[in-house]
Amino acid sequence: MRLLRHKMLLVMTVNFTKFLHFAKCNNFMKKCAFTLAEVLITLGIIGVVAAITLSIVINNHKEKVTVTRLKHAYSILSQAFNRIVPEDGTPDEWGMTGMNSQSHVIMANKFVPYFKIIENCVGKSDTFVKNNCTKVFYSKNAYSSFVIQNGTTIVFRNYNEACTSKYGSVKDVCGEIIVDTNGVSFPNKPGVDVFVFYIYKNGIIPKGTKGDFLTFKRMCDITNSNPISGFTQMTACAAWVIYNENLDYLHCNDLNWDVKIRCK
Repeated sequence: MRLLRHKMLLVMTVNFTKFLHFAKCNNFMKKCAFTLAEVLITLGIIGVVAAITLSIVINNHKEKVTVTRLKHAYSILSQAFNRIVPEDGTPDEWGMTGMNSQSHVIMANKFVPYFKIIENCVGKSDTFVKNNCTKVFYSKNAYSSFVIQNGTTIVFRNYNEACTSKYGSVKDVCGEIIVDTNGVSFPNKPGVDVFVFYIYKNGIIPKGTKGDFLTFKRMCDITNSNPISGFTQMTACAAWVIYNENLDYLHCNDLNWDVKIRCK
């Protein structure tokens, strides 16, 4: 819709310029050409509209790429989980011992064999990790991360070894998986290119589902006057992006799961 409005503005500008030009030439038998000023003004307006339109096109493309990469990450993470469980049991049987670095690494290493990895930062030093895998807010846990073929960084973080955490209707949560859809590239911002999943006893689900304590309205509404600060803010947008296939919450403030799932 935004792109269509700019196209209409461009057409109206050109037509209006023509109207002004021919209004001056009331004698249609004489030769009448555009003045240099008219040409420059028209080109200037076209340039401004084209720049705005190009920006919108590029942004729309980036958001579509983000949706595609996040859905791909969700798919391959779920497939990996379903292959791990028959071999090693559910996460509460993986030998993790609370929210600490070793537990994060244990969780990450369970997934490593099932991915085509171009950079493995699991267990590496902070400097190595920040240069090669991620610059997200959770870089302190990024020693449990790796980068897959399309440039997406995946970070693993354990909550508790018994998988007893609960967030609304989301139960038996063991930890979380952070997905940065473009790795070390900017903006490294939750809800824009960084999204979070729960890993629980029976699988992996995106944060922000309808029954989640971290609701879409609370976590992804750009008009929220009292957002949760830090990394937690907008980490619950993953479910919206995956199921509604857009990041429109970045552009309008009246979205909700039941009535309106995209900007008009």
